[in-house]
Amino acid sequence: MLAHFIDSKPFQCGYFGDRRSLFEEYLLEDISEVEFEYLLAHGMRHFGDYFFRPRCQNCHQCIPIRVRTDEFRMNRSQRRALARCREIETRIGTPRFSREKFRMYLEHKNRFHPLQDDVEDEQNFRLSFYVNTQYGIEFEYYREGCLVGVALGDYTDKTFSAIYTFYSAAAEEVSLGTFSVLKQLEFSRLKGIRHFYLGYYIAGNASLNYKSNFRPSEVYMDGQWRPFRNAAGDFLIPSERLAWKNSESLVKASKSNLTA
Repeated sequence: MLAHFIDSKPFQCGYFGDRRSLFEEYLLEDISEVEFEYLLAHGMRHFGDYFFRPRCQNCHQCIPIRVRTDEFRMNRSQRRALARCREIETRIGTPRFSREKFRMYLEHKNRFHPLQDDVEDEQNFRLSFYVNTQYGIEFEYYREGCLVGVALGDYTDKTFSAIYTFYSAAAEEVSLGTFSVLKQLEFSRLKGIRHFYLGYYIAGNASLNYKSNFRPSEVYMDGQWRPFRNAAGDFLIPSERLAWKNSESLVKASKSNLTA
């Protein structure tokens, strides 16, 4: 793996208006499957070749969360979402850019203000989702032949990582967001993938609370994955105890190479 280190600077938090965020961040190339799984297992996320994980100084509420795929069972709400989307056709393949997808992405962002980020132009959209997708996979969702949603992810023999999902306003009424996660989980189970990574869970942010509904789940705290919510829906860690303080660099320089 070849790593380019980024001199990180604090910036406005996208989830809490009164806080500043700080990331541990790199540009990473030529990542082996083992290295990629290691990065995911230690809380790393990515858009294209840009990899990051939180290193905020005064807030530690972004918690990596994953589902134990082989034990996953749908709850009643998720079964209803699956039924509402019975007319949705799912096509799975390698990520393919189109301007139609970019327009849908911008419309999605405008409807969900808490999801604002710096991917605002076509070039950044391509770089974030459609360039350097070594382990990339794309789920396209169609209704009556028309594209109504897209989900982008990564997968290896052992892991699936959900990156981003966006969909048209017309698809909101059928719970396409929940349906999309269910289809990605179904894919993972059929492939025998053990862990399904959902990114970061923030107990105090309503837009990210849905992630705990996919269970049984685990959260990454104090350098290890801990059971968070069991199949019955019980929370095993109180919200006030949820915290992940990242104080070490995951990627380190060596004399001959740059490795994780």
